[in-house]
Amino acid sequence: MKAMRLLTWLDVRRVIRRETNYGSKLPEGIVRINSFSDAIEIGLWSEDYLDNAKQALKEWFGDWYQQDDDLIQLDLGEEILPVEFIQEEESGDTDIPIRPFWEEVAYLQNNGEPETEVPKNLHIPEAYPSTSPQLVAFYSFKGGVGRTLHLAAHLFALLERARELNQAKTFLVVDADLEAPGLTYWNRAEKQQPTVSFINFLEAYHASALEPERVLSFFAKELKKSPKRDGKSTTYFLPACLGDRELLDTPILPEHLVRTIDGAWEFGNALSQLGRAVNADYVLIDLRSGLSEISSPIIFDPRIQRFIVTTINDQSVNGSSLVLQQLSHTAPPETDVEEENYYDPLVLITLLTPELKSLPAFDEALSRFQAAYVQSQGDIYQTRLNIKETDFTQELLYLNNWEDARSKLSPTSVMKVAQEWAESQLIKPKEQRSDLPTTQNSDPLAAVRRLRDVCQQYEYAESGQGEDLLVTEPLKNLATTFRDELPRVVSIGSKGSGKTFNYIQLSRLKYWENFIQRVLGETNESAEKTYIFPMLQSLNLRDNAIKIIQEARNEVISASGNSFSEFSQSEYNDKIESALANPNWGKQEWTQFWIKEIARIVGLDPETKDYWSFNDVNNNLKQKSLRVIFLFDGLEDIFSDASSSSIQQAAIESLIRLPARLSEIRKNNLGLIIFIRRDFVRYAITQNLSQFENLYGSYDLYWDADSFMNLVFWVCSQAQVIDADESELDSMTREHLIEKLENLWGKKLGSDKSKEAYTPNWVFAALTDFKGRLQARDIVRFLYHAADETIENAKEVQFEKWSTSRLLPPQAIRRALEPCSKKKVKEAKEEYPAFRTWVDTLQFKDPKEMRIPFTLDNFEIEPSTLSMLEEIGVVYEDRAKDDTPRYYMPEIFRAGLDFTLDKGARPRVVVLKRKALGSGII
Repeated sequence: MKAMRLLTWLDVRRVIRRETNYGSKLPEGIVRINSFSDAIEIGLWSEDYLDNAKQALKEWFGDWYQQDDDLIQLDLGEEILPVEFIQEEESGDTDIPIRPFWEEVAYLQNNGEPETEVPKNLHIPEAYPSTSPQLVAFYSFKGGVGRTLHLAAHLFALLERARELNQAKTFLVVDADLEAPGLTYWNRAEKQQPTVSFINFLEAYHASALEPERVLSFFAKELKKSPKRDGKSTTYFLPACLGDRELLDTPILPEHLVRTIDGAWEFGNALSQLGRAVNADYVLIDLRSGLSEISSPIIFDPRIQRFIVTTINDQSVNGSSLVLQQLSHTAPPETDVEEENYYDPLVLITLLTPELKSLPAFDEALSRFQAAYVQSQGDIYQTRLNIKETDFTQELLYLNNWEDARSKLSPTSVMKVAQEWAESQLIKPKEQRSDLPTTQNSDPLAAVRRLRDVCQQYEYAESGQGEDLLVTEPLKNLATTFRDELPRVVSIGSKGSGKTFNYIQLSRLKYWENFIQRVLGETNESAEKTYIFPMLQSLNLRDNAIKIIQEARNEVISASGNSFSEFSQSEYNDKIESALANPNWGKQEWTQFWIKEIARIVGLDPETKDYWSFNDVNNNLKQKSLRVIFLFDGLEDIFSDASSSSIQQAAIESLIRLPARLSEIRKNNLGLIIFIRRDFVRYAITQNLSQFENLYGSYDLYWDADSFMNLVFWVCSQAQVIDADESELDSMTREHLIEKLENLWGKKLGSDKSKEAYTPNWVFAALTDFKGRLQARDIVRFLYHAADETIENAKEVQFEKWSTSRLLPPQAIRRALEPCSKKKVKEAKEEYPAFRTWVDTLQFKDPKEMRIPFTLDNFEIEPSTLSMLEEIGVVYEDRAKDDTPRYYMPEIFRAGLDFTLDKGARPRVVVLKRKALGSGII
């Protein structure tokens, strides 16, 4: 038992409230417990429960409760507090009603825990009628964090959005800060001044003998005397006071409206009714900061959209976390939030700078906020607490009035965040998908089948299926840089990033000029052709891909007048294997090997001299009037022991150093493109690695958020769904692309106004590791499984319900992750022997140990294995407060490895992913 200190009867009451959850969980046989300054009264059903009551007191107070004398000993002045047991004469509802006050809600358990039921004496308010305005409140634990400023920004954003949509909207702004009414002072610069105040409204609503309808009608008429027009929209303002003297005499406060059980949520009802009386679409409320009962009736009301504004200093973080913990006690069921009748709070972290965001304190604040509020029971990236960030702006430190605020807010991140919210509130009418079936006999899933078929074609580049090429930024850079000369590059990418796919597609095009035309849209009018010769290829290619490659080789051989040697891939591989058996070979010998084999192909006899250079090969090609680009891929198949074999490392390094040698030749007829996995570059280049990677950084096969969405849209264009036209990609803005993809997977994983995650953000986060790395194959595979799930389980995923607005239902999107993860793990086991060995050891682990995060004490992992797991993105090290390393696992691996999240791990996972991908994603 924790050390107890009971100074007064109030400390005794606190213990009783804590132990009984504010009277919601009384021990058996106890009807009520009332605490007074001179005694504790305990009501019993009968004398039979007396011992039960005494036992409870003993458990709660220990030695402070003197059972023989029925008293509680206090620590201040040896005072005592008698305990009286009273037998109740009547049964009935004896629950102590819990009202939206800090001191009462504080003693409730967290309703977000799945095993916890809502206390029967906590009455969640009924949802507002559909005709009611949206109530939006802004609160902060401490002042000076920009709460009022953010309310203003959200009002301006709503006004701008209404103007953009050519809609007429009405807004009511209420300054409910009765201690520091900032908006009220701003508004005094306006020509038309309000004739009533918030204080007037509270007093009239609570103390007037008139019927509430007549009070509301009066205040509506008064508010309409001072409208502020903005386009078709109107804003009314209810100041905290009309004169400063009113602030000094406020006998009626918001808390007085909710003192009775029947009026527990009456303050929110009153503001909703006032908004309805002025025909408002939105009521924006600026609340008092701190743990004030002036604000609590609103901040606890789950029918209201509540913004918690905070900074990352200790006081704000501690206080805001405390507030979020209390709000979680009255959190509505997640299903009610999804139905948009109730809301979870949203956190706005303000006054941020790049330096502050880089501090551990920032990550710690994010984790604490997420952990403080009730957790979602859905997938890992579905969080019930949305967190937004806004930056510090010097100009916002001094504002005098509404117009001053509007002009200075316009270019800031504060306004950007507000605009994003406003767009989610005032939604642009959507046109129905054009690929919907037009007759009853049409196959409603036809478009989904086309999508699945195309994804199946493109999932594995080795198959050679799919004849088109997505023009990515690296390919644009390649075409632009080498428009007028032959390429000499190393294209680096992870497995599944598109290396083999690009290799095959270049082979399919056969000529470099075709590639330039495909990527840049430029036609080379010169009759001169540059041939593409695929030299080293993956061992996993299927028949169709092998056929494409051989046709490209034959084209070059034919153009040479058969002066080129016949090329056999198997013979070439045998020569590499034979060379690897020579332990004395170093980089010089391997460099000669690679050049000699290219010389052999162009028709030279490598045995005629000891040393060959690219000049020899280049001169030979010039004599034949041939321009040839040699392609290399599949190095990981040939050099499978590159991580540990110095000979293989030398072979790889000498090869990827060749393009630099070509740079020394003027007017080259010889080009090189080498596709290689990133980890193989790091095995081979042991010095100046970053310099080498930067040299070819423009051609790096990376996938960021933009290229991810480009690929999804491109796949849709190949499948001829959602009216996706590949030719639009170059001209589409990111916003336009996101909007077009809503026809594929919707705006959110739920209705547009739901609290669910934005679909593209969720998919991108789910497929990336904690360093933000993503593979193209995972994207295509994910779309395949989402389409397959839609087709195979159309009723379960409610395809019919969602088909009017999107092709892939939310449930199909969520279910696609697990099969993707299973395949990801399977491929990684085939690709990395050390990974396969580690995974094999997991089968002997107790499932209870397979939890995230884990420490090295839980798993015996060799340093080299740990390094490999971190390198390929399977695990990510995070440091605890005590500097103990903890390891997390991204979803793209976790689901396939059957790890589960430890209780409390979800907030940290969300923060780590947010850190990797940016606040716009998570």
